Formats: sequence, C-alpha cells, structure tokens
Amino acid sequence: MTDHTTWVAFRSSEMLHRTTDGFIQRMRNGASRPEPETLDAIMSTFMKEVLHNFFIVPTEQANLPSSTQRIVQLAADTISKASHLVIKSTVKKLDIDQNKRAANYMDTVRFSINKDDETIWFVAFPLNDMMAAKGRKAFEQGINGEGKQAMPALLEYFHQLTDIGVYWYFEEPIKLLRFGPIMRKVADVGIATTRKATHSVIDKVIPAMNEEQLVIACQYARMQLVDGPKRDAV
Repeated sequence: MTDHTTWVAFRSSEMLHRTTDGFIQRMRNGASRPEPETLDAIMSTFMKEVLHNFFIVPTEQANLPSSTQRIVQLAADTISKASHLVIKSTVKKLDIDQNKRAANYMDTVRFSINKDDETIWFVAFPLNDMMAAKGRKAFEQGINGEGKQAMPALLEYFHQLTDIGVYWYFEEPIKLLRFGPIMRKVADVGIATTRKATHSVIDKVIPAMNEEQLVIACQYARMQLVDGPKRDAV
C-alpha cells in the first residue's frame, strides 16, 4: 500500500489559491451568508486556468499549425461559454449550506507540496494506478520517438482522462450541491458541451501530430502526473 496517489494536476495561480482558500476557511468557521460573488470569481478563474493548462499551453508548446490551434481555441471558447452560463445561472441561487458543501468539495480537489521552502498548491484530481501506469508507458514511448506506435494507447488515455476530469470537476460537485431540476438541466447541458468539445479535440489533434510534436505533448502530459496525498480514485 503506497502512501500517495497519482494526481492529474496543474499549479494553482496565487489568485485562485488565495480566493479559494479564503472561501473555504470562512465557510468552515461558521459563515452565515452565501457568497455568490466569491463563488463566481473562484469558478470563473478556475475554468480559465483549466482551459489554459489543458488546452492552450500544450498546443503552444507543441508548436501546432495555426489551423490546429484554431480548432483547440474554438473548443476552449465553447467550453468557456458553456461554463460561464452554468456559473452565472447557479451561484446566486445557492444557499449557505450549498456554499459550505462547495467549499468542502473544493478542498478535496487541491493539495500542496513543500519544495525548496515554498508551499506549492495544485488543482488536481486523482487517477487510478492502472490508468496512471498505462499513461506513463505511452508517454515514454512518445518521448522515445515511438508516438505513432503508442497512438492507440495515447488516444485511449486522453479520452478516459476527459471523462474522469469531467466527473471530478463537474459531475461530482454538481451532485453534491443537490441542484433542483432547472439548475440541473442547465448544468447537464454545460457538462455535455464540455465532454463533446474535448473528445472532438482529442480525435482531431492528437493523430495529426508529427513525432516531434508528440514528444512535446507526451512530456507535458507526463509532467501533469504528480504524486499527492493518498486518495481513492475513480
């Protein structure tokens, strides 16, 4: 039994961490009023950072053709608009108990590590050991110039990663918030849009990469696998 779990993680900005941490502490210390403006700020910033780290940065690092970058940007814009609609439609309607549940959940999809006397906070979700091992194996093949041979495994990994990410970042928190039927319908549309757009990008972009681009993409994906605190994964 290991004392850690592999997480798919990106480093939180100071703004996102500070805003989220303050909200979590206030909700845990007896807050009596909901904070729709804070939730709006947290979720809007969170989505910007998710899209930046999972869509824009790897695209830019791999130096993909401008036509491919436009496909990725279009998908990111589509997800951003859908998420913005869900955020604006829901945060003002959440009561104090829902705010507290949201705060508790936010604390489960982050962790910190200490490195060189610095505390680094990550936004993350856990990955099961089997999938993490398969991902690492495929990334090593890609980094070693065997990306085309590893293509089926890479596609499988990224498609599964999408569904797991949607679960942790969308489906699970929405379930915990116990939305009514109207808000749930709005949220379901946003989830479906996000899932469809992300799977479409994977199918269009990954197979079109050359060996050099696959090396960079695999290096970046491997970097996102971070050892964190022990936690059950999906």
